[in-house]
Amino acid sequence: MQIYSKRIAFLISDQHLIPHGGIGQFAKGFTEMCGRLNWKVDIVLDKAPTNDFSEYIRALGANIVYPDEPLRYSDHTATFAFSDSINFEKVVNFRKAIVKAFESNIYDMLVCNTQEAMSAAYAIGISKYIPVMFYTHSYSMVCRDPQDFSDVCLDVYHTFYNKHMEFQDIFVGTQCQHNIDELTKYGASNCVLARMPLSERGLLTTNTDDRKGVLFIGRWEGRKNPIAYIRAMKENKLPCKVMTNSTGAKKFIKAFEEAGITDYEIKAGIIGQEKVDFIKGCKVFFMPALGENYPFAFSECLGHMPCVVLDNQDWSANFDSKYFTMVKLADAGTTIAKLYQTTTKEYYATGALDYIKQLDDDTSAGWVKFLDTFQGKTSNTNAAKINTHETIKYSDFIKELNRTHLAREDFESVLANKSKFVNIKYTDENTYLSKDLAFEPVEELTGMALFEVS
Repeated sequence: MQIYSKRIAFLISDQHLIPHGGIGQFAKGFTEMCGRLNWKVDIVLDKAPTNDFSEYIRALGANIVYPDEPLRYSDHTATFAFSDSINFEKVVNFRKAIVKAFESNIYDMLVCNTQEAMSAAYAIGISKYIPVMFYTHSYSMVCRDPQDFSDVCLDVYHTFYNKHMEFQDIFVGTQCQHNIDELTKYGASNCVLARMPLSERGLLTTNTDDRKGVLFIGRWEGRKNPIAYIRAMKENKLPCKVMTNSTGAKKFIKAFEEAGITDYEIKAGIIGQEKVDFIKGCKVFFMPALGENYPFAFSECLGHMPCVVLDNQDWSANFDSKYFTMVKLADAGTTIAKLYQTTTKEYYATGALDYIKQLDDDTSAGWVKFLDTFQGKTSNTNAAKINTHETIKYSDFIKELNRTHLAREDFESVLANKSKFVNIKYTDENTYLSKDLAFEPVEELTGMALFEVS
């Protein structure tokens, strides 16, 4: 039986828990980072998982928690048939899931990665006791120009959730100082530099095998600027390699055919060693994206090959400019062709991989420092029922209350008084609170039941 030092609730929608999405990759990287830190992660979903990626995450050691009877989204989908907006059914489902999670365990932090999860977590009202972090995955959270809201969501959706960034008693987690500066400019007051851990650890080691191709990573959408990649590759006639999703793969095939490009390889939704090998098998990375918060793909590639960006964006300011090349679009094709001649040995000699390794080391240290320095509100009295116990398994305490439905005040009272328990132990399934420093829990293993709460 493993004993953990912290327990984190990681809130993410089933829609976002996918292998090729940035939020899904964050879920993977965060779970792995917590494993290295000896923290336990409970993935809290709005509904039962619908893809195999949840099994992959569970195999990394995370629990999966979701509501028993989630509301359906059919009414929301019908109402917003040609656009999207705030999904209040999803907010309710996240509230249900949060309450269900607190039936079995208490947490040291809630990390909200889907917008509707932010509303639900805030409404529970526990942020004075443990940190509740809203994470800035959406580009429009940081870049507030309405013309940048280039997605299916209505402007009111972005306005509503951007206002969440201004709440005084939550934290806004983000990837870089540039984002903090932008968020602060628009009224966010509790911004935290909480970087995303590299999700593929194999990208922290060198690779001296033969390489081929110019890499593009991203969906086929305007903000990612795939047209610029097609233009540059048509000019220099070098082999093309693309990582995208299944929809993007079809669009790239069509674009390659129209451009007369025949030497290409496309991978959709890959993760793990396949993704590592694909990236490290390329010679140059071209990222013509026009709008990004902090592009994870750039971090993944910068340590292994020459990287080229365009001069009409500002996201590259988040990285040390000595490790990449900035060009005008008209010069991209020829610049890529020149960099294509760089040997792997020559590139690793630049120190770019050491730079990425240092950023990754700083990532876990930043999360640890944030939790260690948080000072939550504590109760000054012993009136709460939890204080009648010297040692108690938290879920047994909840059963003692004999509720037909858990009230938020039930777990709020435990959070307010947990500092009086000098020995808190987390296991895969449970949380134990004890006033005895020598206490060690004993549990029987129950197989896969340890890993899923449904």
